[in-house]
Amino acid sequence: HLVKDGGHQKAAEYTSGFNSMAQVPSLTFADADGKQQTITQSMAIIDFLDGLACAAGGVALIPSVAGAQGALQRARALQVAEIINSGIQPLQNLSTVRSIKAAVEAGGADTNGAGFAKEHIAAGLAACERIVATSAGRFAVGNEVTVADLFIVPQLYSARRFDVDLSAFPTLLRVEKTCEHLDCFKVAHPDAQPDAEK
Repeated sequence: HLVKDGGHQKAAEYTSGFNSMAQVPSLTFADADGKQQTITQSMAIIDFLDGLACAAGGVALIPSVAGAQGALQRARALQVAEIINSGIQPLQNLSTVRSIKAAVEAGGADTNGAGFAKEHIAAGLAACERIVATSAGRFAVGNEVTVADLFIVPQLYSARRFDVDLSAFPTLLRVEKTCEHLDCFKVAHPDAQPDAEK
């Protein structure tokens, strides 16, 4: 749990065995030789799982269609994912918001760290909206779920936590609504997790 007991990701067991940066996510599994492997960071985990799924005949989350149009589709999916992964998500992390608040208050001023996050979430979602408005089919990039959708849906959930006005992002909201009906998004929803606070 990210908040309980100061954040379980900060526990010595987690930082020494899974993620020395005390961050989530981490994916731990036993490889074919029975050796424990851990992969950290969202994009690396998604790429790993995507590789396994594709090897088993599944649809690629990171598109790999041949030709210029396929390369553009792949780039758009990764672009949206990276705007969220690198341009929004780190700026809304609880540790970032707390650090900003502490630094500003140490200088004698008062600030709302959540306001900082809200501003960056809105700016990042605006960038995503512009891209997805031109690349969307049923989903963010075309008619199949891609890595872009995997990042958009939880980011919209987080935006609501920060009370971001989402009315300026109709394409992202339509994509989210389409994804909501898929079982994979239902079971991955934060409120469906065993440690969700209800």
